Formats: sequence, C-alpha cells, structure tokens
Amino acid sequence: MFFIIFGTRGVTSTKEQGEFNCPSCGPMNYRLKVVRRFFTLYFIPLIPLDSLGRYVECAQCQGTFNENVLSYQPSDAGQQMQALFMIAMKQVMIGMLLADGVIDDAEVKELQDIFEELAGVEVTEEDLREEIDIVERDGSSCLEMVSKAAPHLNDSGKEKVIRAAYRIAMADGVFDESESEFLSDLSAAMDLSAAHLRGIMTELME
Repeated sequence: MFFIIFGTRGVTSTKEQGEFNCPSCGPMNYRLKVVRRFFTLYFIPLIPLDSLGRYVECAQCQGTFNENVLSYQPSDAGQQMQALFMIAMKQVMIGMLLADGVIDDAEVKELQDIFEELAGVEVTEEDLREEIDIVERDGSSCLEMVSKAAPHLNDSGKEKVIRAAYRIAMADGVFDESESEFLSDLSAAMDLSAAHLRGIMTELME
C-alpha cells in the first residue's frame, strides 16, 4: 500500500540584517526573523501558507525582541539598565505563564497589567501573545537574561521580579509545583538565598 505523507510546519527565515541597540548587549548586529507555516510533502516544505510571526534576534546574546526594539536609543547607561530590567521582567513573567504548560487568559491579562504598571507604557494583547508564542516555540529560557540583570539589581529589585512572577502564577487561582520550581530557579539565577525566597513567599501567601 502506498501512503502520501503530508502536513504543515513552521519555517523560520531571516528577512533582513543590520545593527541595533540591544537592550542587553548594547550596539550589536541583529537578524529580523520571519516564521511562516508551510505545506509539507514527505516532510519537505513546499508551499508557503500563513505567517506565524516576526521577531528581532540579537546576534550576540540570542535574545528575541519585538520589532519596535529597532528604534530603541538608550541615552545613558541608566536607561539601558532600566530597559534590560524591563525586558528581563517581561521574559520572567512569560516564563512563569508557560511553566505549567497552559496559556491562561487570566495570566495573559495579569502580565499585560503588571508590565504597564512597571514600564508606564501600554502593551497590546496581540503583541504580548506574539511574544509568548515566540518564547514557547523557541523554548528559550529567561533565566540567562535575568542572571545578566541581577548584578545591577538591589534586593528590592529582585523581590519585585519574584512578586511579579508570583502574581502571574496566581492569576488563574492555582500555584502548582511547576510554578514553585520556576520561582526557585528564578531566585537562584538572581543569587537570592533560599531563606530570602521563603521570606518573600511567606509574605505573599499571608
């Protein structure tokens, strides 16, 4: 019996390259990536279908960003570190959102609200879900970026990261083991002691 094997899969290609101000690395080369769904025959992509998303990738740290990062122009080191903190914070919250394997609408809304509170700028649900899809698809971890930002954070800043991640975890009313493990890994990436984390969690759970 003869079988025809067909299906679809996402294919990532580089649309353009150039230089930009990476919030993590400073002036660096970038690649604008486009992810497109293709019809496949015997696992070979043949016919392009719909677009799955676009993102900017830093050639140095491999960090992925929304396209508006190409217009980012830090005026001084302080602003650059603030931008790094906000990007790391968003990545942490996305990491927590994905920790239990379920993208809950309440968690997405909570992430949107927290980021707007901290950054003072609005982020659309569409843009946010696109970033979540990119992180989920690429399987990238936020912990490396957090560890880069950690030396520039005081205890208050580190606690703010933990609290934001916990708020995302509790948005659906459940704090499960996978989310607890994520918080432990996050704490370790920021060089917070286990005792310090327990103190923060005790306060949050009261």
